[in-house]
Amino acid sequence: MELSGEYVGPDGEQERLRVFCDGSGDADSLQNLLSGVTQMKELVSDFFGPLAQPEAQGRVARDEALDGCWASAR
Repeated sequence: MELSGEYVGPDGEQERLRVFCDGSGDADSLQNLLSGVTQMKELVSDFFGPLAQPEAQGRVARDEALDGCWASAR
């Protein structure tokens, strides 16, 4: 079994994330799938973390600027 995801960036470059969750028996299938989902979650977080940080920093700066506007308007 395999979990895969594909991201296409704004420049059109494709990035593929893939996790294998093979097991030896049917009883382990669900556990292997859960393990694969956990691994995929970590891969996605690692992949998108650097992309989301500048956006989050910009949002914090904008929120702080808005807080200053409200304070001076009172």
